[in-house]
Amino acid sequence: MVFGFFKKSKPSLKLEAKQEVEIEFVTQDGTESFFTVVLEIDRKRFTLKTPQKGSKVYPCSIGDEVLIAFLDASNVSTFKSKILEKRDREIDLTIPSDIAEEKSPFTENDFSVEIPVSVEYRAISTAHLQTATTKEISATGIKVITNLPIPKETLLYLELEIPDSPVIKAKGKVVGSQKLPSDARKSVTDIEFDDVGPKEREMIFRYAMLYQQRRARKQLSQR
Repeated sequence: MVFGFFKKSKPSLKLEAKQEVEIEFVTQDGTESFFTVVLEIDRKRFTLKTPQKGSKVYPCSIGDEVLIAFLDASNVSTFKSKILEKRDREIDLTIPSDIAEEKSPFTENDFSVEIPVSVEYRAISTAHLQTATTKEISATGIKVITNLPIPKETLLYLELEIPDSPVIKAKGKVVGSQKLPSDARKSVTDIEFDDVGPKEREMIFRYAMLYQQRRARKQLSQR
């Protein structure tokens, strides 16, 4: 008789103070997601810094149900929670009874996700700043949609605007540029990172993975 000694245990909550998480609110128009940070955690509740929408604190309420997602090593953990208390810039939430844990198919050194992120760029030899949107982000660089093709080997100064995170500043080199199949007036330019540090790479990885999870949840809910 088997007494459950080999029964697979449920994932445990691995949140820590100062850890960054994504919180998703359900609204009348769908969902809104923000990155925020864990302030405190105990056996009965955990406290988050209330996310901001623009220059104002997000207008959440006691009793609101939310979805929390965060990265732990190479796993993406998600769980539902409920707001217990609300203060000026802090919210207390319930400890989850059930946590979904999914191993990421990528690592920080090997990932590629189609994701739109605003980018400002300029050739290092010029002062003229231009804006674009990423088509894809990977561990080694980005593909951006530009109005004109950029010559190969062009050295660029880049600023990536990851939502709710500091601007990531980097240098890159154009390794290719071709017309966008769906719109010949635009080009897809492939840029290879030159000097992105481990902290910035981790920020990109975290946002890419959580964005992918959010997109998967949305697609599942629309079926």
